[in-house]
Amino acid sequence: MDMEIFRRIPFEKFRYAHLQGWGEPLLNPNIIEMVEFAKAKGCRVGITTNGLLLDEFAEDLVKAGIDLVAVSIASADEKTHRKIRGCKLSDLLENIRMLSNIRGKPKITLVTMMLKDTINDLPKFVEMAKDVGADEVIANNLDYIPSPDLTGLEVFSEKENREVLNVIRKAEELAKRLGISFFAKPIKLEEALVCAEDPISSCLITVDGHVSPCVYAHLPTRSDEIIRVFRGKVVRVRKRYFGSLVEEDFEKVWKCKEYKDFRARFERRKRAIDEFLVLELPELPDVCKTCYKAYSV
Repeated sequence: MDMEIFRRIPFEKFRYAHLQGWGEPLLNPNIIEMVEFAKAKGCRVGITTNGLLLDEFAEDLVKAGIDLVAVSIASADEKTHRKIRGCKLSDLLENIRMLSNIRGKPKITLVTMMLKDTINDLPKFVEMAKDVGADEVIANNLDYIPSPDLTGLEVFSEKENREVLNVIRKAEELAKRLGISFFAKPIKLEEALVCAEDPISSCLITVDGHVSPCVYAHLPTRSDEIIRVFRGKVVRVRKRYFGSLVEEDFEKVWKCKEYKDFRARFERRKRAIDEFLVLELPELPDVCKTCYKAYSV
């Protein structure tokens, strides 16, 4: 995203901005200026990074006032991480240690993905996080499956896997003893009234300025469609946008009837939890029906 589009985002209207979509934010030459700009508007700011460039950017990020740096790591095992990510885990961990030792450092979160071939390393991952000075561990799911080749790696299903649950509990207990936060995403598919992306009060602004409900309703591809594997089947859904900051201001997009109706559907679903008799729960929008985030994982 170039700065002309970035400056059109009304950061003063948001409590928090995560400067990352499907790419690596530290490859943007304006990333420090972006953090400073959003912070000047009173907005808290964070990024998710693969961590390879942290040694170059750590001090500048801290000076810019960044609030959160999340580092994505494939595994606590050197060989496994290198196989998946193509880089040395040891070098990455040194970059994180360096960031954690800077005065005024941001919150540091280590993020990993729970997969069938890496889940048993989760307690070790927690130990690693403590060792490098991280504050938190988040264990995500493979909640977007782009091709059939990746089907079967996910740990979630219609019924919770007890072996996976036991590993998660061990990691959680260890994190508590070590004094760091730990959160693992649910591993049972259950339709959520409103997903964790919170389309009622959150949104995604794409690199070219389009306003979308969330990152899962957009992919950085030339096609107008998103290809997903959902419950074993390849499905295609249209990307969902409600306007563009290149053509109009954010307030106009946010308040347009189509977008208000989209959010209202989730608001009605959210209110259903407070009602004793729900005669008809509004169905999910088409773009959400085959998204695993809509099923709590």
